[in-house]
Amino acid sequence: MPGLFGKNAPHKCPIPEASQKWIETAFPFLAKLFGEEKIMNGKVLIPHHSDFPIRYDGGTKPAWDTLHIIATRMEVDPGDIMLDIYTDETTAVSTGSPMGVKFFLGSYDNTDSVNAGPSYQGRQKDGKLHIWLEEQRLTDPERMVAYLAHEIARMRLMESPQPEDDHRLADMTTMMFGLGVFNANASFHSPRKGYVLQREWGYALALFAQLRKEKNPEWTKYLTPNIRPDFTKSQAYLEDRR
Repeated sequence: MPGLFGKNAPHKCPIPEASQKWIETAFPFLAKLFGEEKIMNGKVLIPHHSDFPIRYDGGTKPAWDTLHIIATRMEVDPGDIMLDIYTDETTAVSTGSPMGVKFFLGSYDNTDSVNAGPSYQGRQKDGKLHIWLEEQRLTDPERMVAYLAHEIARMRLMESPQPEDDHRLADMTTMMFGLGVFNANASFHSPRKGYVLQREWGYALALFAQLRKEKNPEWTKYLTPNIRPDFTKSQAYLEDRR
């Protein structure tokens, strides 16, 4: 993707240089891996009934329906995924390993731990790609979308020609498939070490919009009020740098 990024801008970049460099390296890597077409022309999904025509009543069926929409969008066969719902009293579940290996679950509210909440553990004994989802998330559809998208992004990265299991790269992958609004908003509600941070999301989404030649994209209305200013500052910086 030659010529995507300019060299100079009169204003200071709103995120640290190391974050900027990492994001601008991740973009061409993911574009090459999944196809530049995804960035340029893919639909950006928003937290609206038009994109998720599901009645969220706290039951498991809406979670499965949500998973189907996300998996299809991210080009994963929904039939290859098993969604395992667990309660906050559950401390460990089997990974399906013939050696009896178990996966120890974190708490939904434990936002400091990278491994807290649901997690993707790869293909198991049954041949399925398992995602464990805490029951409490069934009543929080936007954050449920964000985490399911993140975990399916990990699936895509882990099964790529050059396997990667990096939470920040998985966050960026959700954006490439049009789910970045959800994951950006989740970063404000529950920031976690090792994931893309709020200000970084503002920059990444501004870069995403610039590559798509979007000046005032409709989807930015669905960003949380705290992330929108980060997006606006980053957009101004990138416009100066063109």
